[in-house]
Amino acid sequence: MAPAGKALPIVFVLTILLAASWRVGLDGASAEALPTALAQPPGSLVEVIYEERLSRATVRQRAAAAFGRFGMPEVENDVDLYRLRFVTTGLEGELAVVSASLFVPVDPPRGPSPLYVFGSGTTGLADLCAPSREAALPQPLGEYRGYLAPYAGRGIVTVFPDYLGFENPMRPQAYFHAASEAHVMLDAARAARFFFSEAPWLGELQDAVLMGGYSQGGHAAFAAADLRPWYAPELPLLGMIGYGATTDVLPLFVEGPFYAPYVLASWSAIYGPAQVDAASVLADRWLPSLQREALSVCVDRAQQIYPFDVDAMYTPAFARALRAGTVPIDYPGLYALFQENRTGLSGHGLPALVVQGGRDVIVHDRTQERFVSELCARGSDVTYLNVHDARHRETRPAGFEAAVHWIHERSAGLPAPSHCTP
Repeated sequence: MAPAGKALPIVFVLTILLAASWRVGLDGASAEALPTALAQPPGSLVEVIYEERLSRATVRQRAAAAFGRFGMPEVENDVDLYRLRFVTTGLEGELAVVSASLFVPVDPPRGPSPLYVFGSGTTGLADLCAPSREAALPQPLGEYRGYLAPYAGRGIVTVFPDYLGFENPMRPQAYFHAASEAHVMLDAARAARFFFSEAPWLGELQDAVLMGGYSQGGHAAFAAADLRPWYAPELPLLGMIGYGATTDVLPLFVEGPFYAPYVLASWSAIYGPAQVDAASVLADRWLPSLQREALSVCVDRAQQIYPFDVDAMYTPAFARALRAGTVPIDYPGLYALFQENRTGLSGHGLPALVVQGGRDVIVHDRTQERFVSELCARGSDVTYLNVHDARHRETRPAGFEAAVHWIHERSAGLPAPSHCTP
């Protein structure tokens, strides 16, 4: 049930401004079934659905699982939850539609709100693994709603998009594909800003956008910073936050081997099997079921199927190349894709907060510190927060308070602190 006095305006927005009625991917429908939606430019809103209002107490209650031993977050205001669908750019430049959750502060005591776009960590390649569908799964893959509502409970409008490929039966998720992740993150910001411009009852939005994300979502947030000057120069992007961010996929093949089948299956669909030869990378035992399992199981199941061991996952030759650092020489085609999909190092000059867990076995400290050093060298002011007893998933709750303060400071125009050294 919509908040009092708000149902009619939402209907007005749906019927007059966003006039489109469609479903994508649920019954095999293709893009040509969506002519009205896909005649709009990237970032256009296609559908808005009001879901519910969360009281401050409910926000805290639902946050318990996501925050765990790091304690219940402080919450200052109620939160309204919406579901959005918006237009973005597809892999070949065509238009596509993706979904997002939008968390809106209700009468925030801090006044006008900044906009925070948050990217999910790995959930899987199949439609059923989409972050927006987490509530329908038997086991949550990240407790994202419980984690993100507290940001809105601290006066920060937060939008949480699915990645390209979800809800499309013809393609898997474009996993660790920098350009499509950037498009989705930037278009999610455009869609949220448009919604606020046409719906005054939502409150006032600051002219301030920040990007953040966990693990794969960190890759997406920094990809958005790289592409913004060309793709969405009108967005006032003020900085990025990474929580256990995986901005370089090559080290992930060493530090988190069970993600490799996802990468290879997705990149094979994007670039073609001639350029992504899974047989030269994966051990023989994983090849017969690669397409079936990597494209169908969510990450919790994938971690049970695939080994966390370089020698068990890869061919002897590829395992040797990983250890010796000779992938650029021995696998130049694949290495070119690793380089193409590195993110954050374009020289965008935007400040960043990087939250790392000292007990992270997916992204090691040395890998994250190398990224921070390279980011500093390219002109960004970087705050590096290593929470020594935090594991990979725990970087999100461990960095929550620091992130809230960092977001509000950047949106207030304060200079970004930096741990960069000359």
